[in-house]
Amino acid sequence: MSHHLEPRPYTGPYAPVDAPLTGPVQLHGERQEPTEPVVYVPDAYGRMMPVSRSQADRLLAAVPVTAPRDLTPQPLVDSRAQLVLAAGVGTGAAAAGVGYGLGQVLAPFVAIASSGGLWALALLAVLGTASRRSGGGSQTTNTYVTNNVSARWWGKATTTTRN
Repeated sequence: MSHHLEPRPYTGPYAPVDAPLTGPVQLHGERQEPTEPVVYVPDAYGRMMPVSRSQADRLLAAVPVTAPRDLTPQPLVDSRAQLVLAAGVGTGAAAAGVGYGLGQVLAPFVAIASSGGLWALALLAVLGTASRRSGGGSQTTNTYVTNNVSARWWGKATTTTRN
């Protein structure tokens, strides 16, 4: 299948021939076939080229017509982007709410556990010191301290300590 813009040899009345021309010469003013009007069309480089009207019509028919563009103003933010953003914000808010709610529910349990652990450590400390004092086979040592305070004139006092 040939493309509609592929070059083809010219087959009009003035096509080059292989054999030498013989016969009467026809001058431009004596032409008997109807002349076709010439129109100017731009070429690939922007220059205007003369083309017969029938060829110009065929060229115009070969070029596809471009569809008109939609020039209505578009929204500033894409609707799909708005949807994705709203879903992300909503999910984040829901996650924050769930996290806050779990924190409110679990905080008393954590407080009970930590204070219970503190009370257990205090009980172990009391029991440990009580077992050390209870003698359980260990020697007891008694210490006696005597303080002597003697008052003097003008609010002065002396203190002596004996072990």
